[in-house]
Amino acid sequence: MRTPALPVQPHLTPPAHRAHTRMALPSRAASSRGVHAAWSAALQRGVAPLLAAALLLSAAPPSALAENELRALADGQFKSELVQPQCFATSCKRQTEACAQNGDCTKGLACTAKCLGDAQCTVGCFARYGNTVLDDVLQCTIEDAGCIKIATQPPGADSPLEAPPPPKALVKATPASMAGKWYKVMGWNPNYDCFDCQRNTFDAKLASNEGRAAGREVSVDIGSTGVDVEVEYSMPRARVGQPPQVFSSTLHETLQFDNTPGSRRTAHTEGKMFGLTFWENWYVIGQNTPKEPQFRFVYYTGKTLQNRYEGAFVYARTPELPRDAMPSIYRIAREAGMDPTRFCCVDNKCFTGQPENAPRPPLFTPVAEAAVVSPAARAWSPLDALPAPIKKLTVDAMEYLEDPAPFGQQLFGKQRQMYEVQEFDENGFRVPVQRRR
Repeated sequence: MRTPALPVQPHLTPPAHRAHTRMALPSRAASSRGVHAAWSAALQRGVAPLLAAALLLSAAPPSALAENELRALADGQFKSELVQPQCFATSCKRQTEACAQNGDCTKGLACTAKCLGDAQCTVGCFARYGNTVLDDVLQCTIEDAGCIKIATQPPGADSPLEAPPPPKALVKATPASMAGKWYKVMGWNPNYDCFDCQRNTFDAKLASNEGRAAGREVSVDIGSTGVDVEVEYSMPRARVGQPPQVFSSTLHETLQFDNTPGSRRTAHTEGKMFGLTFWENWYVIGQNTPKEPQFRFVYYTGKTLQNRYEGAFVYARTPELPRDAMPSIYRIAREAGMDPTRFCCVDNKCFTGQPENAPRPPLFTPVAEAAVVSPAARAWSPLDALPAPIKKLTVDAMEYLEDPAPFGQQLFGKQRQMYEVQEFDENGFRVPVQRRR
């Protein structure tokens, strides 16, 4: 998981936000068409400045280096030279208008603007309101057209000889050794590695000429050194007046293994998340012995145009922790300078009992959808007594005005670190049941 990291600028109220706080609720006789027309007109007037404010206020990156770079760029103030207003109406007109017509897109922008640089808060905003319309407007205004000048990093991947060095020696890894399904069971960076239901599927054929001949679209022909990686993860989605939902995303990356003599990394990849491009270096720094359950210990460094980041995770062949390999995993983590007891334990219970042949999204087609729980799961609310147009306006106003920080805190607060898993001691060995608290 990579969070778009953008500069911080405090105490700016987005114009569209103000417009909604002033808008009077219509009478019961107002038609649904009239309500929607008024709402749309207000958004059309405010979406461009709202977008600029949101992009300049969005999440500060987790690393101190990137945070300093971005703060130096914005200097804690709204810099007019960072924004080209005419660009929204010319180069990104279609995306801006689409966002103005999409409630979740404008709510997502208002939400991230109110986070004032808190990364976890911003991730919560994407969990609640993220969709392809929001992705499109971010991609156009930041990367494609440069309406918002916030880049602190040059575009493009690191070279194999100039990539950051690994924290410990690499172990041999090939496309064949990574093929198949892997589950992320432990993660190091809470902002990126600890989301629920993480399964990655590696398929060398789909990244080769054979996959292309079979009619499957691939972005780059990288032959036998590349594998397609299907990335799955989930986040809770809580919305006003709605039952609990799950934001589930399936992304695709092409992981290219390096064969340059002296390469510092195992492989590298490029992909998009929330409309923004990321480039990553992967380092396989540990794996199981022949007598242990299969696992891979992966460290990575990466960047977007806005920041650099790092993380690490453990792959296993099943959704559960590989119990008999935990001492080796703990040892590898410490050899790399990481505290294994501070890794998170990824919640993969969604995969329990799921049939292997369950329907899957089509390969190479990005999917980001909310799976709505049955309405019976939600208790009756006073909002249910309102006429539909009034209820919609009320819900919209509540979502535009609410403080997004508590949901972000709740989202990350549910993560469980390994020291809280009583089954293992500080060295990864099993603790007898009678000694567990």
